[in-house]
Amino acid sequence: MRGGMQFRVASATFQNQPNCHKQNWRSQTLGGSIARRFYSKQQQAKDHAHCVELVQARDLEGYLCGLLMPPTARQAYFALRAFNVEIASIKDASRLMGRSRAELDTNSEGISTISDASLASRLRMQWWKDGIAEVYDNRRNEATSEPTNTNSKRTNAASDPLLRALTSSRQQNPTMRSLCHAIHDHDLTHRFLRRMMEAREEDFAVSQYEKCTDVAQYGEDTVSSFLYLSLECVGVRDEASDMVASDIGVSLGLITALRSTAFRAMQGECSIPLDLTTKYSITMDTICDAANSHSDEAVDETKLVAAQVSLQNAAREMAQMASFHLHRARAKQGVVPKEARACLLPAVCGLQYLDALKACNYDLFHPSLVDGKRLGLMILLGRAWLTGLF
Repeated sequence: MRGGMQFRVASATFQNQPNCHKQNWRSQTLGGSIARRFYSKQQQAKDHAHCVELVQARDLEGYLCGLLMPPTARQAYFALRAFNVEIASIKDASRLMGRSRAELDTNSEGISTISDASLASRLRMQWWKDGIAEVYDNRRNEATSEPTNTNSKRTNAASDPLLRALTSSRQQNPTMRSLCHAIHDHDLTHRFLRRMMEAREEDFAVSQYEKCTDVAQYGEDTVSSFLYLSLECVGVRDEASDMVASDIGVSLGLITALRSTAFRAMQGECSIPLDLTTKYSITMDTICDAANSHSDEAVDETKLVAAQVSLQNAAREMAQMASFHLHRARAKQGVVPKEARACLLPAVCGLQYLDALKACNYDLFHPSLVDGKRLGLMILLGRAWLTGLF
């Protein structure tokens, strides 16, 4: 389905969940081409190397999956992965610099103003939005050969020092250049890129989602959109493949929320949605107490056990929802063309984490989850790549 959100399930547990499947974005793909002005093969190679290094340093699982992508799609894949790393780190960067979370402050006159952290984050995101929009504007102009207001924008940019500096900064950014090249070569859908940025931007002001389905929707908007673009890199644009990718993206979104519990708690946020924290009486103190269960600090044993049980129950419920979508994707993966199966490899990372989480009784702070099993993951990825099945 491409309209609305409709998780087609038989299980009563998930029957009332909204559909996170994408709408009919394909018909709105912008055509045409852009001239590769002054973008030499040497520069392409340097930009690609930059993207690979960035992904390797910040998204190891994405890096391992990228190594197994078809050679013709690998450069575009790493450009998309690097772009995802860049926009995903905007919110975290403001936290690590010691700024408060994105919120509205009230000044002395009683007027609401956006906090410095939120403003800085939104400006950075707007930088990416404008740069990518400009690429598609240029492609539209070349495809239609009709002048638009883009020409006036260029005139303004040439006369305004600030706009000229912003344009220059985008032209000098290796990730942006590599992404523009990928857009040109594979005719990537603008709306998917825009959905990723808009979802990340909305997340700036979120310290805790209200419902599990909100976390699932965030996974659809970010991870699933990325997977749709990955499929486009190998030339696959069909409904059946998109359905499989959607389930994987929703599942990975839920898994990411579980994996980030400790990190988000340190930032004063809660990755467990409000409906589950209310159901299991979880507070920030509960999460801190559960985290201390593996430390040498002296804690109240009764309080510790209660915190662990509450958090494990919530984690189990989120994990079951993630597992449901991953296994549904696994059952339907045969509809995906063989040349596109490598795009689904992130599902292997999700399955490995869910198995490890279940093995430690859904203890989100268990040392085995923190340390990870890199060799085991590489073996699983290699097997999935060879067989074409995850």
